[in-house]
Amino acid sequence: MTLQDFLADLDSEDKPLKYSRLLQVSGLSSEETDEFKPAWASAHPTRRREIVDKLVELCEDNLELDFTRVFSVCLEDSDDDVREKAARGLWECDDRSIIPPLIGLLSDDPSPKVRAAVSTSLGRFAAMAQNGKLLAREGDRIQEALIAVIDRQDEELEVKRRAIEAVASFNLPDVDQIIRNAYTSGDLKLMQSSIYAMGQSFNSQWLSDVLREIDHEDASIRYEVASACGKLGDESTAPDLIRLLQDEDLHVQLAAASSLGDVGGQLARRALYQCLKIGDEALVDSARQALAQIEFSDDPLSL
Repeated sequence: MTLQDFLADLDSEDKPLKYSRLLQVSGLSSEETDEFKPAWASAHPTRRREIVDKLVELCEDNLELDFTRVFSVCLEDSDDDVREKAARGLWECDDRSIIPPLIGLLSDDPSPKVRAAVSTSLGRFAAMAQNGKLLAREGDRIQEALIAVIDRQDEELEVKRRAIEAVASFNLPDVDQIIRNAYTSGDLKLMQSSIYAMGQSFNSQWLSDVLREIDHEDASIRYEVASACGKLGDESTAPDLIRLLQDEDLHVQLAAASSLGDVGGQLARRALYQCLKIGDEALVDSARQALAQIEFSDDPLSL
């Protein structure tokens, strides 16, 4: 099937979507994108929503697929759901050309769910900026846009949360204060995002705050504690993570196992081998992946 065949069927709502057909819009050239735009604009909103939703699923399952140009077109869609899904689909995109439209949507899009999804996708670029993979002015623009959203008095909580999580990659005093304010806000969801942000900062200064919440009554907080420990990568947290392997919540257990793979060390290794013997199927799978991560970290050439 060619791209032209796909475009001809784009507005045929009576025809079920087939994943094989959607592969035709992976890696579009600029000329093919010009062909795609008018056909996409004429398709029914229900069809556009269905297609972009399937494209997001596909790129999550197969990182070799590239729907960046399609998602870029969808960012200009008149439908809120399409724009949100497109922004979500760009969460692993590292194409710098997508930064300006994302910033524009973050500042001006009328839909909170779109702004929240955009914040998450900008988090990828924030991390790239902190790692020196973007121009300084690009990093500055991302940082300024995210902080402006966080400071906006009438902004939706969900948007602020995602912006806090995204801006955490910038290790600056202003950003540290944003994380601290969220942590001490008294709001459970903001606290959850603040602990995520502590891990995302990769700054060990937050380790004591993270571990302080290891016995928090809410499982979502314990989950973020387990995940943040892995990102902070301090081997001394292995005993704390081993405790979380016994948590009553399976998601917390899985996060603890994954993080043990990140922190490494003999204690983590022994605990993960024990999971292989007594854990349920999901925990066994997570433990195997974590052990593979330790093996790779110890000997990158072993694979």
